Amino acid sequence: MDWSPFVLCPAGERPPSTRSINTKEGVGDRLRTAAFAELQAREAFLWAAEKWSIEEWRRVAMEEDKHLGWLLARMKQLGVDPAERPVSDALWRSLTACATLADFASYMYTAEERGRSAEVSFSRSLAQSDPVTAKIFDAIAAEEEQHLSLGRKLLGK
Repeated sequence: MDWSPFVLCPAGERPPSTRSINTKEGVGDRLRTAAFAELQAREAFLWAAEKWSIEEWRRVAMEEDKHLGWLLARMKQLGVDPAERPVSDALWRSLTACATLADFASYMYTAEERGRSAEVSFSRSLAQSDPVTAKIFDAIAAEEEQHLSLGRKLLGK
């Protein structure tokens, strides 16, 4: 898998800890992590749509791609290099290791909820210091709620 413009951590290693959200570097770390998660989710939804013939997941993949675009554009505006620090592809590896539709849907649901929760937290933390980035995280969190709704439907919740 080509994860450009991101750089992966060596296999088995964790990415460096995020820096303080009160710094430009820390905001960049959160943008980078979120953007890479969106990229992995896009690819995983496309993989799953093919594997289990769920066309609605192709639409979700395109929304993940839109989120990725927003985050990369903001990174460019702030001068944040996606390749400055390595990221982990653990999400991708975990999702594509799912053998059943139920396992994938459950794992993706959990990942989407974790992401939505982080985006809400980032938005709150950045509301005063970086309202533009905060708005992006708010918009992504709102759309992730729609993805969670689809997940609940698939999981019978």
